[in-house]
Amino acid sequence: MSDINKQAPRVPGVGRYQELREKKALILGGSRGIGRAISERLALEGVNLVINYSRSAAAAEDCARACESLGVDVQLIQGDIGDEQSLMRVIDFANSQSSIDILVNNAARGLERPRPALTQKSQHLHKTMDVNLFGPWFASQTVGAAMAETGSGVIINLLSPGAWKYMPGYSAVATSKAALESLTKYLGVELASSGVRVCGVSSGWVEGSDGEHSYRDEVSERVRPHVPSGRNVAPEDIAAVVAWLSSHEAPMFGGQVLHFDGGFDLNSWRNILET
Repeated sequence: MSDINKQAPRVPGVGRYQELREKKALILGGSRGIGRAISERLALEGVNLVINYSRSAAAAEDCARACESLGVDVQLIQGDIGDEQSLMRVIDFANSQSSIDILVNNAARGLERPRPALTQKSQHLHKTMDVNLFGPWFASQTVGAAMAETGSGVIINLLSPGAWKYMPGYSAVATSKAALESLTKYLGVELASSGVRVCGVSSGWVEGSDGEHSYRDEVSERVRPHVPSGRNVAPEDIAAVVAWLSSHEAPMFGGQVLHFDGGFDLNSWRNILET
């Protein structure tokens, strides 16, 4: 667990940002790993949740119970974010009782078939783009338009440093996330005048995430010594940033991406050149 999250109060429904209480968040891909950490942190802030999941109902139900124990209303909705019809069903469900104040685009795929760009398969590329780019795009169009009518709202896209740095076997995810970063800027400008902020969050290597399991087990151990902060990023660190971006404390952060990695990128070249 991150130091940031250790400092957060663990009283049900009492977090750092009182203005978030009774808000409503739709979290696409919100039941496991980073998504679950985001769900639990927003629940701590008193945010009512609609949590989307793709496959594991058991993991989603476990996440829902943990969030409900923090005193908020939680609804679960299964859906494939890469299928536009399924996505619209998720959004309609989320909007059925009250409007969405916070949209978190965390659903992602692509690491299950790690290949270089030259050998990636067409079907895998299309599916990865459908989930990682077009899903967030269509969700942001629909939810963003409704937010604009009310004059407020926050859309947060989960990105990756692989979008601008080479990572072996990461070509499909990297390309989709690079496109999503660009979309974040465009939506950020187009929705800003309506009172809606669109933000991106990108971190370093996340220890304890679902993506970690797609690589060799020792990757976390290999990265950790090169992080000046002394540890890898945790899912709770990302969740803390999402909560902050959702709050009134980040009114001028829009169309931009917040990058954090404990100083790993600053230090990596020194480790390469001095060894």
